[in-house]
Amino acid sequence: MFRFKLKSVFTLLLMCCSLTWASAQSGTRYAFVNLDYIFTHIPEYKAAQDELDVYSSKLQMDIDAVYGEIKEMQSKYDSDKIFLTPLMLEQREKEIAAKENKASLLQQQYFGTNGALFAKRVELVKPLQDDVRTVIDDIRKEGNFGLIIDVSADNSVISFDPKLDKSNIVLRKLGYTVKKQEEN
Repeated sequence: MFRFKLKSVFTLLLMCCSLTWASAQSGTRYAFVNLDYIFTHIPEYKAAQDELDVYSSKLQMDIDAVYGEIKEMQSKYDSDKIFLTPLMLEQREKEIAAKENKASLLQQQYFGTNGALFAKRVELVKPLQDDVRTVIDDIRKEGNFGLIIDVSADNSVISFDPKLDKSNIVLRKLGYTVKKQEEN
C-alpha cells in the first residue's frame, strides 16, 4: 500500500514537472483584463444598462398588470362561485386559465432566451462588447500574447502581476482616459 502511494506521488510529481517544462518551452505569453473594470469606465455601457433596467421594468409592469387581472378574476370567481351554474363555473375557469396562459406566454415573449429584453440587450450592449473584444484581440496580436484572461469572469485567477493587466490599455484604445492612480 505504501509503495502504491509513493508510486502515485512520484507519477503526479513527474506529470507536474513535465507540464511546467512544456509550458515553459512553448513560450506562451499571458495577459489579463478586468472586463467589469473596463465596462464601469465606459459611460455608454452604463447608459445602456440604465436603459435596459427601465425597459425591463416596463415589461415587468405589463406582466404584473395581467397577473393583477388574473387575481381579480380569481377573486370574483371565488365570491360568485356559489351562485354560478356548472357551465358558468367551467367557462370562468377556462377564462382564468386562458389569462394565466397569456401571462406565461407574455413572460416568455419578454424575458425568454429570444425575448424582447434579450433583443434590446443585443441592440444596446453587444456593439460595446464587440468593440472591447476587438481591442482586446488587437492587444493580444500586437503583444504576441497567446492568451488574455478576464480576471473578473470567475475565481480561478488567484494572483497575477499587475503589469500584465491590460485593462487601461483597452480603455485608452477605445478613447477613454484613465486617472493616473488607476494606471497599471
